[in-house]
Amino acid sequence: MTARAAVLVAALLAGLSPADAFDIRYGSKGVPPSFGNPFMANGSPSSYTWAAMFDGLTQLDPDGGLQPALALGWENIEPTLWRFRLRPDVTFSNGEPFTADAVVKTIAWLKTPDGARSVIGTEIRDVVTAEKVDDLTVIIRTEKPDAVLPRRMSAVSMVAPQAWAELGPDKFAQTPATTGSFKVVDWGAGAGRIRFDAFKQSWRAPKAERLTIINLPDNPARVQALLSRQIDIAGNLGVDDVATIEAAGGVVVRGPAMSVQSLAFRVDPARPSPANDVRVRRALNYAVDKQAIVAGLLAGLTVPSGQPASRETAGYNPDVTPYPFDPDKARALLAEAGYGPDRPLKLRFQVMIDRTPADAAIYQTTAEMLAKVGVDLELQTVTFPTWLNLYLTGTWPAETDGFVLGWNAAPYNDIARPMEIYSCLRPNPHFCDRVITDQLETANQELDPVKREALLRDLARAYHDAAPAIFLIEVFDLFGAGAHVTGLSLANRVPEYHKVEIAR
Repeated sequence: MTARAAVLVAALLAGLSPADAFDIRYGSKGVPPSFGNPFMANGSPSSYTWAAMFDGLTQLDPDGGLQPALALGWENIEPTLWRFRLRPDVTFSNGEPFTADAVVKTIAWLKTPDGARSVIGTEIRDVVTAEKVDDLTVIIRTEKPDAVLPRRMSAVSMVAPQAWAELGPDKFAQTPATTGSFKVVDWGAGAGRIRFDAFKQSWRAPKAERLTIINLPDNPARVQALLSRQIDIAGNLGVDDVATIEAAGGVVVRGPAMSVQSLAFRVDPARPSPANDVRVRRALNYAVDKQAIVAGLLAGLTVPSGQPASRETAGYNPDVTPYPFDPDKARALLAEAGYGPDRPLKLRFQVMIDRTPADAAIYQTTAEMLAKVGVDLELQTVTFPTWLNLYLTGTWPAETDGFVLGWNAAPYNDIARPMEIYSCLRPNPHFCDRVITDQLETANQELDPVKREALLRDLARAYHDAAPAIFLIEVFDLFGAGAHVTGLSLANRVPEYHKVEIAR
């Protein structure tokens, strides 16, 4: 840890001790920039905070399966109509009852111009309306058949309709009314600490009395705070931290990230690039020894991948195996494409680091392996805000041939989500294969689960063969806890805070 980081950590942890009154102290790699507006992001770091507060109609369990949440059940009653039966006797933290009105008004706001532009609004862009049948029944109408809708609804947090209408998004974000296990009492502006009290009336009432989320972006800082018992749970650990924490008597929980780590190619016929040639894309997949990466950098905690989904994701095809490590085949494909000693292949990729375990080392090792088949891969490190702006706008520098982009099925764990990201359905797509996109749209509208599964498995094969990215490994998460912590489990990449107990 640098001296500057040590000073920052000391300031953030000031006043906390092993005997502190807050029951759960979680060291997070970040906090939500939009406070308690759950529609402005979809994933980390916001999810570490919002998981304590908000609920969707559905939720994912620790294995990535879909389970009831604010809805007890759902059924497809017509091709474009889904009926959801809501959980009774649920209240928001401000006393408002949770009924069909909350669902109707939440979705109605997401269909307004502002809502439709939000991150969550784009996730349900094909939803037309939500209609109340009675207090505990709502019908959601879609523009076209959407087999993924029950999973998509796990990403749509329900907000108290009266509070949202009276306060508006910005003021609601400061004092959110929610159904989750904890209710925020202090956002800790400037202090880097968000404080919650237990919401005992929640349908998932917590075991702990209080929760504090402490912003510790630096990984060594989170580990040190855990070892010194200044926090109880540390998120997003590195592989090398496992032995240290276990040696100190702590425990490490591994959770599936529902994602495949990869380096995406910019494929655009209008832009001259070696990445436009499928032989080049396949060659680079053959050139990387993914099993060596798993064994040498990830302690055997995961497996190589060669398709758009990890093993726990709906649509995963077990018959699609990773590209084998075959440098001779890689050189042969590159030669077919016109590259070799007399015409070396040079590529430039934009990457982010410290997002997943050992990612910086993985990207550097990948570049070293490519060099052995005659490929000069230049890695340019960018910050997440810079990467996000370039990705959303498609305004990559002209010399950029690719960038880091996982096949991320979170937050609803269906293979269609990352496939949509690698398709013509995206604004400013970096990979647009019209045939594959048409097959994807067909799969998303197939409501027979058996038929849809077959279509998705065919798509997994098609993406493997098209090689729009260098497929690397299945991503995983590591969270650490002190020996005094019990009940720690991960669902949808965040702790299930309501199950955690602390023994001081």
